[in-house]
Amino acid sequence: MSVLRAYAFRLDQPRTPVLVESELPDLTTAPQRAAGTLTADALHIAPPKAFWTPLPRPVPGLLAAGTLPPDHRARFLLRLPRDWNGRLVLAAASGLTDESTYDLYFSDRLLNQGCAFAATDKGVRRASLDGDTMVMPMTPESSVRRWAGRLESLAEAARAIILRRRGARPRRVYAVGLSNGGFIARRAAETGLVDGAVDISGVLWRADRGGLLREMPALLRASAQEPWDQDAVARAGFPRADGRWKPVAELYKLTYWEASLGLFVSDLDPSYEGALADYDLDGRPQALSAIREFENTGDLQVPLISVSGRRDYLISCAGHAEAYRDLARARGKDALHRLILEDDAAHIDTNAEKFPFVPPLMPRAHAAFDELVARVEAGPTAPSSPRPR
Repeated sequence: MSVLRAYAFRLDQPRTPVLVESELPDLTTAPQRAAGTLTADALHIAPPKAFWTPLPRPVPGLLAAGTLPPDHRARFLLRLPRDWNGRLVLAAASGLTDESTYDLYFSDRLLNQGCAFAATDKGVRRASLDGDTMVMPMTPESSVRRWAGRLESLAEAARAIILRRRGARPRRVYAVGLSNGGFIARRAAETGLVDGAVDISGVLWRADRGGLLREMPALLRASAQEPWDQDAVARAGFPRADGRWKPVAELYKLTYWEASLGLFVSDLDPSYEGALADYDLDGRPQALSAIREFENTGDLQVPLISVSGRRDYLISCAGHAEAYRDLARARGKDALHRLILEDDAAHIDTNAEKFPFVPPLMPRAHAAFDELVARVEAGPTAPSSPRPR
């Protein structure tokens, strides 16, 4: 895909409930790796192959896949090992990707530990038209306003299937997620849906500060002509995109900036008709009101570990990772939050393939999950989350 041009339009179609359950000899990606059939979405966020989880043995068990009640507009999968350790890990896809997004990034490792792993596409639908044009149909059901609710539906559906197939409920439930999947993992920690969460490159949605809809227009203006206005890049909260970092930032501009901004403006402020570079969130009360419906609060109910790179050229580290740390601190919840920063890491780990000086975050994310589990499970044996299970 040379240039990603994103368009959004309204399309609402009823969904037919789907649920297919199969016992498989191996739930990991080993068969797909051997056959060369890994999904594009799984590869989209994964680091180079040298970092993939080793798969020393098959993990047999149940694969359940289908659509999420009540409206069946979101897809999901659940992998439940035969030798299940009682943990359930939930994830929402990172952005415009599907429920296979974390197959390499998280699923393989968690399955090897004995965890059940469930993921959803959040109700997002998209298709490629002519090789460089991506279409994402927009409906009220696929809006970012619904995404956190999809994780709640996933939790309910996964618990029901596990109870029916294993005769027991999960003893612990965790959330993980990258980018907007990280935003949803944070929301799960704020609402107490889970016992703990890990977010990687998590997007911070707030009406009163920062965010994609303020950063992206500033970046588009700063990079409108050569040379880029590096002072404006810095004022937007990002590291200066010069030297070896200029090609990294150019890749993000080519792939994400205008496309991401266009999609979210279309979703949250459909009446806006101006140039995207001129978008002024603070002058758009409709969009501010929409963001307040789903924004992060920082009011953590359970432990959260955030992992982020300082060289993220999609969302600024200052405006998202560090701003969320400050938000949790302001709510008196800093004891429940830990922020892990990697100086030269970017937003997604595929950057390490083209730019070897950009370290992947996946190893940090795996270590963070192990740390989270150790902390949570050193506490009471009963579920720590205040929400009913």
